[in-house]
Amino acid sequence: MNPDEAIPLQAFGALLHSQNLGMVCRALNMYQVAAAYTQVSGGNPLEPMADEVRQVARGILARPPVEADADVPAGFDHVSALNVLTILAEPNDLDLITGVLDHAATDQVRAVASLAADTARRKPPGT
Repeated sequence: MNPDEAIPLQAFGALLHSQNLGMVCRALNMYQVAAAYTQVSGGNPLEPMADEVRQVARGILARPPVEADADVPAGFDHVSALNVLTILAEPNDLDLITGVLDHAATDQVRAVASLAADTARRKPPGT
């Protein structure tokens, strides 16, 4: 990693590992957007942190989804985690994703979990 990349990755890492769940979800969403731009930009600048992003997303899905309040809809944390797993899911994530899918409280969570499960099924083991 060259010195010009260190600061953005450090800032992204700080968001990703924040104690504030909203900041963590923002980081997951940032990763998903950066990955979507890969086709036009030539690469995802956050790619070096893909494994960490996947692990954080898995950690979120291992807990019950957040309750709705005035600022956020129910399950926004699960939606953020599942969105990033539509890109990063691996075959060994399938059981976790299927568990979320089976207990999804909203249509949005169910739809994104289905996409993430498809990604986990399509990716060859060990890639």
